[in-house]
Amino acid sequence: MKYLHKVIAGLVLCTGCITSCKDDNKTELPGGLLTDKEEIAIGPEGGLEKIAVLSDISWVAGASKPWIAVSPANGLGAAECQLTIDSTLENTARTAQIRFSSEQAGQKLITVTQFGFGKQILLNETDVEIENSARYEKRTFEMVVSTNINFKIGSVEYAFDGIQSDEEKAEYESERTGWLTQPRQDDLAVDLDRKARPRTVKANFRWEMNTAPFVRVAKIHLVPMDPANDQLVDDNGNPIEDVVLTVRQKPALKIEDNRAGDSLAVITINEKVQSMIKFETSENMQNWENVTLWEATDKDLPCEEAVGRIRSVNFVMIDMKEGESLPKEVRYLKYLESFSIRSNANSQIRDIHLGEEICELKHLKELVLYSYGITSLPANFAKLGGATNEGYAGLKSLSLSATNFATLSTITKVVNKENFPYLTSLALNGSRRTDSLSDLTLVQGGKYNGRPIGLFVNVSRGNERDALLSLLLWENLQSLTLAYNFIEGELPTDEEMETALERAGRPTHYTSDDFSTEKADYLDKLVGDTCRWLLTDDNPVTFTATDETTETVTGQEIPRVLPKTRYLSINLNFLTGKLPNWVLFHPYFAAWYPEIGFFIQQERGKNSAGELVGFSNIDSDNFDFTYYYGAEDPGSNTTVSGVAYPLYYRRFVANSSTENAE
Repeated sequence: MKYLHKVIAGLVLCTGCITSCKDDNKTELPGGLLTDKEEIAIGPEGGLEKIAVLSDISWVAGASKPWIAVSPANGLGAAECQLTIDSTLENTARTAQIRFSSEQAGQKLITVTQFGFGKQILLNETDVEIENSARYEKRTFEMVVSTNINFKIGSVEYAFDGIQSDEEKAEYESERTGWLTQPRQDDLAVDLDRKARPRTVKANFRWEMNTAPFVRVAKIHLVPMDPANDQLVDDNGNPIEDVVLTVRQKPALKIEDNRAGDSLAVITINEKVQSMIKFETSENMQNWENVTLWEATDKDLPCEEAVGRIRSVNFVMIDMKEGESLPKEVRYLKYLESFSIRSNANSQIRDIHLGEEICELKHLKELVLYSYGITSLPANFAKLGGATNEGYAGLKSLSLSATNFATLSTITKVVNKENFPYLTSLALNGSRRTDSLSDLTLVQGGKYNGRPIGLFVNVSRGNERDALLSLLLWENLQSLTLAYNFIEGELPTDEEMETALERAGRPTHYTSDDFSTEKADYLDKLVGDTCRWLLTDDNPVTFTATDETTETVTGQEIPRVLPKTRYLSINLNFLTGKLPNWVLFHPYFAAWYPEIGFFIQQERGKNSAGELVGFSNIDSDNFDFTYYYGAEDPGSNTTVSGVAYPLYYRRFVANSSTENAE
């Protein structure tokens, strides 16, 4: 009402000045009706406008277009009218008239012009700042866009803010780009159901953690899907090519190449993998659990600079999410010899990456990835074998247990005797992504109930047969575990192994070079007289199968397969067929505890052909080792007719030892 009173006072003053010039001194309103506005201009969003009316007669008001409502629509004398103007649906301007009329005074017109929406992409925030690190579920930010055109992300420009030297640029170049995961184009779709009236769409970006000690900047360019017909304009109506969202990520702490840098790297990794086990940072690092340091007295100390640096570290009970990689800070653990990461939450249903950074650890000899969730190996993983890159110690032990690999060949094309000549222990067991499947006829395309099942292969043919053969020809392996996978098919026959050994240029049977009298050679040789039957051809030994059929062989007929393997397990799979002699007469066969680690396949399991699984020539519940180490103590005899390794009787039956027994 204050607004109306001020306007009426002004109109009255104006009217008084005009009427005072008349001879008759009557106070009349020109035309009988006055308003404070002749024209109104308003933006595309619409809104409310006020008009002050001064009159001494009755009047009626109305709008020429339905997108304007006038209230009140009639009156007597002075009043304040309110115009409610809808937002437009068009890109172009539109006009309408407000008509005030009376029988005595005729009409008074006011023109309303509403500008159209320009073709725009409007960001709720044009600048976003994010942390360098956070829990997985918090590593996203939301982009809110109001627009009246279909748009897309044209490009993303990445840069560092603050890098000074070429050295720094080279060191951190790999960190500069690709740290944002863009939303799918479907997530940017706009429902333009109100023509040119802007609609709001929200989309999420996922970001990776920053390991560089510099601010990272990403400029996200939003552009029209149809630039030929949709010319963007800014708030002032000037043509523009795109709209830019700038994302700035805070820098990480700089990790130095020293003992303090090692501790910071371990703490950072532990935080990023969301381990439930925390390191006691108030304690000296040498007292931390799951961490060991290099000491000056260590015989295999790589160099003097390694003293006090981290030698081994173990991360357990982690919670890495789908698509994540091992934190890049692992590359700063320069003198690391042993790395272990275990027990990822829900690892069977998550695909986790290992990352290239671990491949930079030249002193690494032991790597354990247990229940981690990887499905493939990094491109440079072979570097860790020590055969292709100078300066690498070479892995001696590798565990890929309880991972999510789909095939054996995926592993062996990288992890093989050529790339990893120093490897002696390889664990490939437990790669099942479901624990409830015992009938492989239910598997469709490697999936059960719509989900991948894990390492599911038939080793009787094709690439998977070759993959298995490559493992069986790896003579330096001392331990090989293949248990608890979905491996079906039959093991290679003796004849097939002899052919494979011959093609590989390896001895097909055991020779005197496989034996030694020196106890120090026990890891690489057969020490003593226990297994010398393998060198003979005059003491035949007979194995009796479950169907009472027999097969008689001599030591020189046993294929030389995995001669150094002290432990081999392939139980709880879906294998069928016969156990070959290279297994039944292997010099360490009894040490494999085959009743547990070999004979037992999936309980009541069926292979892809619907056949019950299990080896056909052995009784897994009542296996007779008489052919292997005899039925009684051999006394002073090292050779017993019809028995392969009589001295083993004392080790496995009499539970005693001799100087000659291993």
